[in-house]
Amino acid sequence: MKKKNNDDNIIRTSFIETNDKLIEECYSAENGVCYAIWDGKEVKYATDFIEDGQEFNPIFSEEVVNRAIHLPSKAEEYGTDEELDKEIMDFISKWLDIPDDFKTFALWNIKRSWVYERFHTLNYLRALGDTGMGKSRFLDTLGALHYKSISTSGATTSAPIFRIIKKWKGTVLMDESDFTKTDETQDIIKIINMGYEKGKFVMRCDQNDNNIINFFDPYCPKILATRKTFEDKAVESRCITHIMTGTTNTKIPTNLNDDFFDGALKIRNKLLMWRFRNYWDIDPEVKVDLGTELESRVKQIVNSFVSMFCNDEKQLDKFKVFIKNYQEDLIDERRTSFYGEVVGAIHELLKEGYIKINAQDVIDKGSLVGWDNKPAKPRGLTSVLKALGFHKTKIAKVDGKTKRIIPLNEEHLTNLFKRYGYEVTVVTVICGIPQIENQGKVTERGGLPIYRNNRNSVTQEKQQKIEEIDLTPQNSQEFETNLIEFRKCSQPDCENYETNPDSEGNPFCKDHWTGYAKK
Repeated sequence: MKKKNNDDNIIRTSFIETNDKLIEECYSAENGVCYAIWDGKEVKYATDFIEDGQEFNPIFSEEVVNRAIHLPSKAEEYGTDEELDKEIMDFISKWLDIPDDFKTFALWNIKRSWVYERFHTLNYLRALGDTGMGKSRFLDTLGALHYKSISTSGATTSAPIFRIIKKWKGTVLMDESDFTKTDETQDIIKIINMGYEKGKFVMRCDQNDNNIINFFDPYCPKILATRKTFEDKAVESRCITHIMTGTTNTKIPTNLNDDFFDGALKIRNKLLMWRFRNYWDIDPEVKVDLGTELESRVKQIVNSFVSMFCNDEKQLDKFKVFIKNYQEDLIDERRTSFYGEVVGAIHELLKEGYIKINAQDVIDKGSLVGWDNKPAKPRGLTSVLKALGFHKTKIAKVDGKTKRIIPLNEEHLTNLFKRYGYEVTVVTVICGIPQIENQGKVTERGGLPIYRNNRNSVTQEKQQKIEEIDLTPQNSQEFETNLIEFRKCSQPDCENYETNPDSEGNPFCKDHWTGYAKK
């Protein structure tokens, strides 16, 4: 097939996939850039690749020469998966002090990055900690082994990050990603938030023509290092986080040297061969029973890992333990959040037998405070309750007073309490009780439920009589305070209950109320 000579027609890329070949870019100082071409049986090397008349060349740019991007130099045999895993684990242990369980997860994340195109969703590795706690070493050590990793910490705007992702489609390393609230920061947050799933694009206006909309695909592996958690909860939920606390291990070298870079390159070369051998064998739709009920977000993480070792019982058992602990950590983190405190207060109220509760009840039970460390206001809780899935409050009469009641739904409460780690049997008990007006706290005495409030005990029969009273305002002067309390009318021989108090606070029914004190 005749080779094209017009440079304008040459596509420069680091990876090509055809029906029967995988082509990856390699680089060494001695030989420059080239393609490693895998045909399913062996690896061959070439300076270009031609398919259906289209010529492809490796990318040769400043980041390659300066080794800002970590490329393999060739494909090397790695022996068995167990031998490769041990070599990776030994390398991490030599240069980075992290717990064994997170080290194992880092191993899985490294291998997954080398076949990430086969999956629909990704999570991100994240190191969290103060300055000097080892976040940069975390990025250096793990980043050096991930697929085509490149650091973006030197980027002053989001534009080069968009370009570098589009150019290399490798792993992005973001150091000190504690972004302030600026337009550029929001663009970077979008990269993180949209880049976890295939087919989610970030739209940007062309810098030369605002009528042209450019679509950028931010999907790729990412490793982050931050001093604090993200305010954006969606971004935070994408991260598998290790809290860095520094190290007292004197065997960890203080500085990275040639031994580090040579060792990392050797492992990348072996991982390239592992990618060639496993890329087409990955089944992203494989189903594995992990023996526990997982949240949808956790399931996304599971699906992109288990397919790599679904036939390895030992690895699968380790993964089951890790993912179970991870979900428990997620729930614990939620429970300690403000939203978790709100859910906990509602759960406690239901547990104590209260059914008709309002925002103030929740605030009082949870001792909730606002950003100013002062008691929270019911109005301020409205958006939180809405975000938690509760519908619009309804007006009802409780303990003789009007309250804006939070509507309760059994299915919603069950899911909510599970998500925040509270037992759900209280939901069945509470939601199984008839929703009778004016009920405060539910208890049992004999065979009939008694609805307790702070003033008296009302039987179901008496409660029904109260409910039948017509409390509809009869004229424009009757206002919302007409539901203050259930008291007998002050008119002699009248057995009706009040609709409004008079000007001195005496109770009168709608037939005898005039708005003035009765003499």
